[in-house]
Amino acid sequence: MWKEAAFPLAVMLALAGCSGDGTNPFSDDSDPDSGEETTGITVPAEVAGNVSAMRYDATAQTLTVTGVSLDKVPFQAVYTREAARDVDYGGYQVFMAQDDALDRHATALVLQSDGTAVTGRVRAGVAATPGPRNRYLAGGYFERDGDFDPPAVTATSGMVSYAGRYAGLTNAGVRDYGEGILLEPDPSTPDELLPARAAQTTGDVFINADFADNRVEGNIYNRRFVPTNAALPSIVLVASEIDADGTFAGRVEYDLRQSNGAYAGLDDTEIGNYAGIFGGRDASAVGGVVALNQFDGEDALGFETEQEHGVFVIGKCGTAGASASVCNDVK
Repeated sequence: MWKEAAFPLAVMLALAGCSGDGTNPFSDDSDPDSGEETTGITVPAEVAGNVSAMRYDATAQTLTVTGVSLDKVPFQAVYTREAARDVDYGGYQVFMAQDDALDRHATALVLQSDGTAVTGRVRAGVAATPGPRNRYLAGGYFERDGDFDPPAVTATSGMVSYAGRYAGLTNAGVRDYGEGILLEPDPSTPDELLPARAAQTTGDVFINADFADNRVEGNIYNRRFVPTNAALPSIVLVASEIDADGTFAGRVEYDLRQSNGAYAGLDDTEIGNYAGIFGGRDASAVGGVVALNQFDGEDALGFETEQEHGVFVIGKCGTAGASASVCNDVK
């Protein structure tokens, strides 16, 4: 079995891809108690990237991605579920596609919150292919079943915290042949023709929502570049407005407070965008996507044109979908 002797992490040039029409047919058609999906929800082009649609069937464990070209035939490509790899992607559900050994390899990560189509729930996902041929194709999606149902705002309620896991895909291409991910080409294949898979990141995410003032902000921390287990700087989801339909969008910056000393003193440089949606009864869950135009601080990993598209689907503190260790500090 042929395997590269080295472990190259080649950062590809990024392509500002078409985001489609911005409408959102990310749906679960198999649910017998299907309620109303969101309509008229726009995924901002800054985070949608090349992804124009995702159709995720949580029951059948299938995913169809539209818009990430050159991933698979047909244009609406059905990705293959890779459940054994979820643990390497922060627990998000992993799907992959590759037509043959010289075609691009694509990875998609998706998750659906607790709840039903009747009680309400959210879904979000990202997909990416890092090359070859100098271009990174990637983007994200989010969706909700049911209407926006914010919690009641009283003198003692209305401020809500959410916590959970984060996972991202980058334009750093990993050629780890022999691991059962990439189809293996002939050993004599020229290097210029060899595909790579998208290197992943993981982390934790914490979000605070003020439903009295309709504002949201958050952190993504404990971030790691998984192929080398290198620490990455924490980032901030800068405070932004919650719209009347329960969606939000804002900017991402490096956090001025870094728990990892290697990134101490990092400026609050603006590095990308985030967007998402609240769903479930009393806004019991939140899902969204992040698009970054850099992620390793002042080139700590030696990358200069790095990009990342990440996803979060997390529960409200006090629910099964939230990280208990963080929520213990929330009243």
